[in-house]
Amino acid sequence: MSSSTIQIPESTIHALDHLKAYPNETYAEVIERLIVLSNTEDDITPEEWARIQQAETEYKNGKTYTLDELKRRLGDE
Repeated sequence: MSSSTIQIPESTIHALDHLKAYPNETYAEVIERLIVLSNTEDDITPEEWARIQQAETEYKNGKTYTLDELKRRLGDE
């Protein structure tokens, strides 16, 4: 994979920081995710889009379960 250096305003860097799905996500990964979303956005209903945004917020706030916790909650263990 080739790479290049670009100059972007600091405000854009802060915006990208807020869009990270997880703390170590790179700016390239954020941008790639945004590109994919922009290409599929027409196929997503407003309800689906709201759920995606809610899920990202929950993940950022640490509202997640381990696989073992999920199995217990679902009664698989």
